[in-house]
Amino acid sequence: TLSVFVSGARPDGEPMSTQGTPPSSVQYLERADSTMFAAGATDTIAMAPHSINADTLGVRPDLTDRPIEHWAELIDPGLAGRVALIGIADSGIVDAAMAFESAGEITYGNKGDMTRDEIDRTVERLIELKRAGHFHAFWQTIEQSVELLASGDVVVQSMWSPAVIEARARGIVVDYPGLAEGYRGWAAGRGIMRHVEGLKLEAAYEYLNWLGSGWAGSFIAKEGYYSSVPETAKRILKDDEWAYWYEGRPATGEITNQRRAIVARPGDSRFGGAMWDRLGRIACWNTMMGENAYLIERWGELTSA
Repeated sequence: TLSVFVSGARPDGEPMSTQGTPPSSVQYLERADSTMFAAGATDTIAMAPHSINADTLGVRPDLTDRPIEHWAELIDPGLAGRVALIGIADSGIVDAAMAFESAGEITYGNKGDMTRDEIDRTVERLIELKRAGHFHAFWQTIEQSVELLASGDVVVQSMWSPAVIEARARGIVVDYPGLAEGYRGWAAGRGIMRHVEGLKLEAAYEYLNWLGSGWAGSFIAKEGYYSSVPETAKRILKDDEWAYWYEGRPATGEITNQRRAIVARPGDSRFGGAMWDRLGRIACWNTMMGENAYLIERWGELTSA
């Protein structure tokens, strides 16, 4: 996965989406003392890459009357009162934009870095839907999202991979489909603050080295995340676990989460397929928009509407 952070491309060189904040755009600094990100690779990185994933909608297939294949289903009138949206502004606004664009309601220049007009149109449409009772809830935590699907009150919603895994560990049937328009992607890394020095600096580098050494990568794999250095995680994961989580192949045995609860059984495959089948179809990356302060202000109006 390092090519995502280094060049913003798939391993085969195919460019990835530039909507939002692609990891490669914030990976490098112009120089060691710079406060500006560099346009390309330099000798100074802003962070040590750690994890990456592609998010989509969580679905209760046993409670829907058709396959869920588009983001537009999030605003389908036929599902009114049975959908939920993440209530965190920077992720929720992108999920909403994916739905509105999929439905042909709003066209965006960049869903991950909206203009004030695009934020206004998106939030005002969300307020309209909320007042009409379309959304059952706006969730804030992974646990809340799990409970919403577990109850059956919600059948389609914004969802994060660990919540899908937790729901399956509880025996709840949940799909996490690769939607036609693609995924909302995110990536994370760890940086060292400039003032750190001496023994603390050495300890910080030791920690970063440990993060990439394999165990941490194998741990997050069991909640559906990908390591930035999957080669080291592969050394820790069992062959069947690697095949299921990374290669998208059918499980040959029971697949468990970090607590050893069963999340997939023999013959089950990961929804969306192999790692690059998923990461290669990211349509927009999480970001802090240039108009973030304005977004937070408008999102507050949605919350209180």
